[in-house]
Amino acid sequence: MNEKASGAATRREFLMTTAGTVAGLGAAGIWAGGAQASAKASEPAFTLATMPRIDVHAHIRNDWKLMDDYMALRQALKERLNVEMAMWFSLGSSKSEPPEPPDANELRQRYQGRIQFSIFDYAIKDGLRYSPQELVHWQKQGVMGFKFYPGWQRGVQIDHPAHEPVFNTMDQIGMLATSPHVSNPCGTFGRRSEWFDEPVEFWRQQHAWENVLKKHPGLVVVNAHMLWLCYSDEQLDYLRYMLSTYANLNIDLATTPVFWHAVGRENLRAFMIEYADRIVFGTDVGSKWFVPELDKQFPEVRDKVPQYQRYFDLLETDKELPSGIQDEHKLRGLALPQEVLEKIYFRNAMRIYPHVGETLKRLGYFGKG
Repeated sequence: MNEKASGAATRREFLMTTAGTVAGLGAAGIWAGGAQASAKASEPAFTLATMPRIDVHAHIRNDWKLMDDYMALRQALKERLNVEMAMWFSLGSSKSEPPEPPDANELRQRYQGRIQFSIFDYAIKDGLRYSPQELVHWQKQGVMGFKFYPGWQRGVQIDHPAHEPVFNTMDQIGMLATSPHVSNPCGTFGRRSEWFDEPVEFWRQQHAWENVLKKHPGLVVVNAHMLWLCYSDEQLDYLRYMLSTYANLNIDLATTPVFWHAVGRENLRAFMIEYADRIVFGTDVGSKWFVPELDKQFPEVRDKVPQYQRYFDLLETDKELPSGIQDEHKLRGLALPQEVLEKIYFRNAMRIYPHVGETLKRLGYFGKG
């Protein structure tokens, strides 16, 4: 009797059938039960035009003029695409930028909570920028969480013992790891990337990050760029393993459509539906990697409607669209179900991030009551 006939599952089938059960042991699974169902019963019925969309991965400097440009972009998205872009979360913009977010009270007054900030560190090879005491301070100031990034350097050690006090504090105080970027893209043989052209360093950094998650199972994380495990079907299987093993791990979609053409479309679509509770919408807007070819044509923030349209079309339709760093490939959109889109665009962010649910309610997305 062969393996299929005896009822034994393949590795992928095992991951796909057990992932929901394992993930359900965490906060995400608990929240997704009766409380969510009762809350949704009293909500207005959302459409693609009325649902709030939240971009959790933006790079916005502490610059009021630039933030005004994001409000102009919000208006343009409404007028041209009939899309309700509700919020952006800034992760800072570079290691040379002063790390302090804008004054929280003025930020709320100007934008009613539509722009939120994280603290960040873009050069962790020198040690994480914030002490445990500073993390407590910034959490009291209302930041969304802490973003960190190894930079382009090889050999960065995210699981270095010197970082443990910071991760311990984040775990203890419930500070979210907002889109940490812990490796860079590495393709399979024949399509290695310019960032990691050999896989050993890529997997060393992936395993170093997993060491952090093992030591801190309570740490709530939204990893940037699908953890860069989106460049082959095999990598996507490994991402299934990560999500099914670490209940507080979530991922954002920033920049990843550039590489989705390398993954089987039906495999990717099944993954997005299967892990709909663990995926949040993010784009990398404010960097040159949002949609690289379109970013060259529309470099100003207020003009980036075409970049957002590319993302929306990939998630919502089955149109054939350009993909790749230079639009050198084609990719058919995923045409995800409405309930999956709601989770990715705003419901998961409401669950994971501080302040978001109350802000969306105050802005009127859930009615007056």
